[in-house]
Amino acid sequence: MKNNNLLASVTLFGELYNSETYKGIPDILAEFIKGALINQNTYSFNSYELKLLLKKVYGFEIPESVLRTVVRNRLKEHVNIENKIFHIDKNSISTFGGFDKEVNAINLGHDYIFNSLKAYVEKKNGNELKDEEKENLFRSFAGFLLDSTYSNEFSNLISAFLISNESNNHFKEQLHQIKEGVILYQGITYSTDISQLGNWDQPITIYLSTEHLFSCLGYNGALFEEIFNDFYQLVLEINKKSKKDELIKLRYLEETRSEISEFFQNAEDIKRGKKRLNPTKVAMKKITDECKTPSEVKIHLSQFYNALEKKGIEKKEYQFDIENSEYNVVDSNLIEELKKEFENNKRYFDENYCYNTLRIFTRINTFRKGKNDLPFEQIRHIYITENGFAKYLAHNVKVKFGEYDVAFAKDIDFITSKFWFKLKKGFSKDHSLPKSFDVLNKAKIVISSHLKSTLSGNFERLQRDFKDGKLTEEEAVLMNENLKETPSAPEEMNADLIDKSLDILFDENLQESILREHSKKDELLRTTISEKEALEAQLREIKEREMAQKLEDEKVKANREIERKIGDQVKLIIQTSIMERNYFLRIVSLTVAPILIALCLKLIPNFNNVIESLGNFKYLIYGILILITLIEILGRSYLFEKDKVKRGWSFVLIELKRNKRKYAFELTEELKKKLLIE
Repeated sequence: MKNNNLLASVTLFGELYNSETYKGIPDILAEFIKGALINQNTYSFNSYELKLLLKKVYGFEIPESVLRTVVRNRLKEHVNIENKIFHIDKNSISTFGGFDKEVNAINLGHDYIFNSLKAYVEKKNGNELKDEEKENLFRSFAGFLLDSTYSNEFSNLISAFLISNESNNHFKEQLHQIKEGVILYQGITYSTDISQLGNWDQPITIYLSTEHLFSCLGYNGALFEEIFNDFYQLVLEINKKSKKDELIKLRYLEETRSEISEFFQNAEDIKRGKKRLNPTKVAMKKITDECKTPSEVKIHLSQFYNALEKKGIEKKEYQFDIENSEYNVVDSNLIEELKKEFENNKRYFDENYCYNTLRIFTRINTFRKGKNDLPFEQIRHIYITENGFAKYLAHNVKVKFGEYDVAFAKDIDFITSKFWFKLKKGFSKDHSLPKSFDVLNKAKIVISSHLKSTLSGNFERLQRDFKDGKLTEEEAVLMNENLKETPSAPEEMNADLIDKSLDILFDENLQESILREHSKKDELLRTTISEKEALEAQLREIKEREMAQKLEDEKVKANREIERKIGDQVKLIIQTSIMERNYFLRIVSLTVAPILIALCLKLIPNFNNVIESLGNFKYLIYGILILITLIEILGRSYLFEKDKVKRGWSFVLIELKRNKRKYAFELTEELKKKLLIE
């Protein structure tokens, strides 16, 4: 079967556990045992051989004690036991079912995820992975999901890949199913008797590292505080159910107290101006922000320890000399060997931190009295830390003596999952799952941790370079602002920021890149300003042209309006003039008529004879003539509008001298001049 069967198998285990088909873990394990026996056509075996069989088929490593219990209790109808050898009835085995199809189906889904990861890594690296690199990537990915030691070579890219798919609900559901199976599988692996689930009944003292003490009180940000609180609530629940006082004890070591004292002393130095704040140190920033003076830092330290005591977290009291302890794990030869190993892999090795960590492991080994090969539930003492190097040391066979020994140190996720499994919490909606169970949270923590380490190293380099005169004050301020503004808290990690985070992590010359990027921005700013000025000039020119055109259009419109008004006035004037001319002609006719009639009477005899021939009607004609004469005489003085007559006469003269069209044109021009003057 495929070499990634372990992932598929634990996923299937989780799915079966959440289904209503099986009553509990022993029943599910019994089905896996049946499947392995069918797959390998095995009829007789002892518990060790069965353990190897499950590992071969499913990748499982289940304790022999658990396997013996399951076979005896769940397969007793099909098994005969002779001299600790289990014999399966051949007729019965034909009725067994297998999980091959289910495992293969899950493998197909996992293959899709892994192929997507491979494509993502190749895109980021800019080249195709070789077969050996693909295998290494898969081991790293499986190790990441299985919470085992994984390669740092791909840890950042794996974390970035997971975060980039944060909005993919189907993808998240697959990861969640794997994680559920992992918790169950590891719970079985570290349990001696899975039939006794539901409560934790063994005393254990858990020694908290500095980062967990800070997380406990919210110094390391919201996500770390929530993760610690999930763990802490399980501790309280176990202690509450226990008949013994404080079955689970939370303590810290003298080395941890010294580290905390040094941390707060650095905070005092920062407030005194002797040191500069490293912006990546979240806890330090919290302390220095809340304390205005160095004396307040001391008060804060006292309050810090008081807050821990209220939570039942105290310093472990002991008296023994590490150097002369028979359980000492500090080895100068080992430290030198590890140093060479890290240098060969071009990785930073902190010799002092390595030495101090081994001292802590010596404390744990002494408390255990060297008994490290016990089941986890009986180990009695464990140190928890999130430091990658410390966990690497803890799982190094050269440090923990035996391959199957329980490591001196584990992370909080490991302990939380063990308590969760032991208390039989399950994964139903009735329980609020611990934050550490979310694989995406783990990915965010990994990226955040590495990013902070990178930024911290660059911050320290910045201080050295500025002190040595390699950086100007302006460059140092610029670098400092860039480092401070870079998001690095786990809760800030998201798909939008992941590419920028990777750029920082993979940039071996971050300081030069920041300065170079700033220069590019300056050049871009200058270019942008120049382009902006050119654009503004173009806009002004366009605006001026538009304004000129607008004025021209308004002028044309105004001229048209003037011409319209002038035309209307000319028409009105001509119409008025024609009316005045007609008025003049009527007056002239009225004036001239009596004169013409009188002349006709005097000069034309025949006309007079005609009048005389009318008889009495002639008097009517004479009366009319007299009336017309009287009207003309009176009208000249009182009735006629002399100005109107004059204007009518003037228009008659105009008509006699020029045609009407020419008059209209001259009149139009005259009105235009008048309007322009106004």
